[in-house]
Amino acid sequence: MHFSAYIFDMDGTLIDNMGFHGAIWSEFLASLGAPVDRETFFRRTVGKVNAEILRDLYRADLSDAEIEELSRRKEQLYRQRFAPLITQKAVPGVREFLQKAHQRGISMAVATSAGLENTRFILDGLGITAYFSALVTSEDVHRGKPDPEIFLIAAQKLGVPPEACLVFEDSPAGLEAAHRAGMVSVALATTFPAEQLAGRPGVLLVTGDYSAIDLTRLIVGT
Repeated sequence: MHFSAYIFDMDGTLIDNMGFHGAIWSEFLASLGAPVDRETFFRRTVGKVNAEILRDLYRADLSDAEIEELSRRKEQLYRQRFAPLITQKAVPGVREFLQKAHQRGISMAVATSAGLENTRFILDGLGITAYFSALVTSEDVHRGKPDPEIFLIAAQKLGVPPEACLVFEDSPAGLEAAHRAGMVSVALATTFPAEQLAGRPGVLLVTGDYSAIDLTRLIVGT
């Protein structure tokens, strides 16, 4: 099976930050008078964009302007707290993997439920921005994962058909979105246990990080 493009989710896939995100969301929602425990938060929000999260867990009748302001405040808090940790939180082997894929001429994109500012914050912080020729963020989509929209847009931006794309994801919602987009995937067991990811439609491999992936034999082999 040959792939001409790789599409990466970001949070939990390029960087191990989902636990940190959850902690910041819990703190922020509690400050709004809407406390939520970690298990409930992840069950109801993985793959969703901020508007969906806030309307689900805080107030269903929030206006777009209120969503924008609350999102700005939450993400500002996240970036301020996470900035000193970025370089320590890269998923092991990711830089080397991206470099090898780039050397082989693989086109690569990021397709994330994060906003553009957070996306650039992470990619620049990890020093991997140059590897990606396309970015798709929450500002580019109307529906969060498991809807396949984000991956289909990424394939379109890369100029390749969906079946030529291999997706890297860390969540069941993201893996479902990839499958619904007509793509196969590699699951990173950074956020969810491997047993929750294995056996899902379209999943070629479940791995804890990138260092165990044989790019030549498993990913690009015909």
